[in-house]
Amino acid sequence: MRHERHPSAELRVPRAKLERQVLLIDADDTLWETNLHFERVVSAFCDLVGFLGYANDYVRQQVDFAERTNIARRGYGAGSFLLTLEEVYLKLAGHRAQQAHRQQIRGFRRVLLEEPLRLFDGVAETLAYLAARHRLLLFSRGDAGEQSRKVVASGLAPRFESWEIVPEKNEAAYRTLVERHGLRPAQVWMVGNSPRFDINPALAAGLNAVFIPAVHSWEYENEEIRPGPPVPTAPSGAEGSGDEGGRLLVLQRFRDLQEHF
Repeated sequence: MRHERHPSAELRVPRAKLERQVLLIDADDTLWETNLHFERVVSAFCDLVGFLGYANDYVRQQVDFAERTNIARRGYGAGSFLLTLEEVYLKLAGHRAQQAHRQQIRGFRRVLLEEPLRLFDGVAETLAYLAARHRLLLFSRGDAGEQSRKVVASGLAPRFESWEIVPEKNEAAYRTLVERHGLRPAQVWMVGNSPRFDINPALAAGLNAVFIPAVHSWEYENEEIRPGPPVPTAPSGAEGSGDEGGRLLVLQRFRDLQEHF
């Protein structure tokens, strides 16, 4: 179930003195507000099916279960989500289903895909600052068409060296990206709002990560942050090889990246 969440930010690392780094930057709910729009649609859906007599919590549970089940078949994105809502509607309404209601559900597309993007505070100027100092790669998951349209509409596209839009962000996806671009994991930082898709798989792949919790977070993205695999320890008195990844930085706002990079 999508809901609002205010994650704690308990983990910290000292301000880093960094040479040129590679920053992989997530899109939805990291650069701009996304989940809040889905929440608005779920609320509207609950109102739409109110005539059936089901409690809102029950309707949300049905949406949540169906959405997660359908991810494996259809992936992420607004198109997949709207199909899920229509399926849930038909299941709940049965013989009382109305074509007009199905059209209303399809009309929710305007909220998810056609409303102007709302960038988070400081995103545009922070990306401009970072692009002059580091390599920036957009690394997002979901429907490639939907995500690409958002990037173009945001006006942020020129700040990124390339876009990587994948159907799933897991450890294998991070390793594939690193290999394709010939990157050194210790110099790569994944910046995002999702422990499940941005932080834990990046750390597991030996990368570093910057966690910026979102105020409006999808519950499915939340899980306990886990440390990556152990890294070699330099002998006493040595400075280390410089190849060790697995560092974690937790920030409150996207603009705070300017204080560390």
